[in-house]
Amino acid sequence: INVNLKEGKPAGFMGDVKIYVGNIAFECHEDDILAEFSRIGPVGDVSLVRDEEGRIRGFGFVTMRSKEDGQKAIDALDGMPVRGRKIAVRESNN
Repeated sequence: INVNLKEGKPAGFMGDVKIYVGNIAFECHEDDILAEFSRIGPVGDVSLVRDEEGRIRGFGFVTMRSKEDGQKAIDALDGMPVRGRKIAVRESNN
């Protein structure tokens, strides 16, 4: 919150770009995805979609704080192997 306020953004600001991440290995955790995207730039949020029993469904969303870092992440990470599976990375439709 303090970073957002310091940058003149709303307290709840997560980022400028929401990115879809698909083909995520079922063994992955949010920290695995966060580690990869954080190499590109500041990450506002990571959310992996889970089923009713808490198992990862193989996709999720990452919010990058800037549009520039979002595009860099798409370019750099699409097709990159994470825990044995090549992730699909593209801008989210929603």
